[in-house]
Amino acid sequence: WWDGDFIFVIEPSGNLDHEIRMFIGLYKGDCTGAKILDKDEEYEILPPGSPPRPLKEGEKIGAEFVFSGTYDNWVKVLKKELDPIQGLMAGKFKLVGNMAKVMRATKAAQEMVNSTTMIEAEFY
Repeated sequence: WWDGDFIFVIEPSGNLDHEIRMFIGLYKGDCTGAKILDKDEEYEILPPGSPPRPLKEGEKIGAEFVFSGTYDNWVKVLKKELDPIQGLMAGKFKLVGNMAKVMRATKAAQEMVNSTTMIEAEFY
């Protein structure tokens, strides 16, 4: 299972002209919360191994990892044309956080992508 909260950042490219940031809380393989961050909403990067923090109204969001890439590359991930770990290694995505922990959990990353591809999506 996976422990560690993420901020996913979708950077403008292609038909997307603004940044989108999302928080996903993950603890022992379960989702503990999810939120799209407001444009000016701040977050903090937590030290490695930090326990998950539940989302609380009015409190700054904290995450152990920030995974960012362009909109075009995120679309490729969601269409299963690009593996997120391979994209990270190729420089198509950036990671803030413990790279070794992420590299030990490639199956968790694949499962997260598989889960997101089950949701019907419309792209810009």
